[in-house]
Amino acid sequence: MSAGRRRAVGTIALILGLAVLHFILMLSALHAVGTDGDLYYSEQLRADVLPASGLCDAALRALDGSMAAYLRGDAAALTPGNPFNVREMAHMADCYDLFALLRTVRARLVPWAIVLTLGGAWLLQDRRRIRRCAWLSPLILLLPLGAFAVYAMIDFDGAFTLFHRILFRNDLWLLDPATDVLIRICPESMFMRMGVRIAVYSLLAVIAVCAVVTIATFIWPRGKEDKNTWKTTTRRGPAPKRYDFGKRGTR
Repeated sequence: MSAGRRRAVGTIALILGLAVLHFILMLSALHAVGTDGDLYYSEQLRADVLPASGLCDAALRALDGSMAAYLRGDAAALTPGNPFNVREMAHMADCYDLFALLRTVRARLVPWAIVLTLGGAWLLQDRRRIRRCAWLSPLILLLPLGAFAVYAMIDFDGAFTLFHRILFRNDLWLLDPATDVLIRICPESMFMRMGVRIAVYSLLAVIAVCAVVTIATFIWPRGKEDKNTWKTTTRRGPAPKRYDFGKRGTR
């Protein structure tokens, strides 16, 4: 493989590998926030849902814990005695499947992130290029997600509806506050603040990964004499002038 092709393949592999790692961390942030029963409860108290929920404080807290455990994978957490009706339970089952899919996708992406990242770094073996790839890699995800975030800030209802229409193949998520407890205890403001929390966690994780890669290029790997074994790209200076020191002809 030529040097130019090696650099191109290494660059693409490293950027994709780090982008996959960023995506894994974003999924982890979504899972952590989306399955936090204590967070549900604190956001519900902030939105003052108790008066309209039809539940007492203890019942609401217990239900939040059951929902969080259910979405984490405990199918028996929502017992038959819960206050949800058939439609709400069907929607919760859809959510259960989505979180299960999230965990499956995350697990299957881990080997790809490792192979692409390490393989790309090995092909490049160039500290400056690796640092550049590290800080370019988040753009693959941040550009489309940033556009969606701007849309959500402008029209949260529209973004919320679009998000649900992409994720769900039915209309079970369209609940009625008059008959459905789930919509009364999970107001729009709760999802908005949880979305902001997910975005903040994801952004911090992305910055942390880029920073770790950057630091690693300064301290690893090293040779036997404690010197850098990887090159650092430098700009070429002007070519040195050539002088002819040969003997001049005589008359």
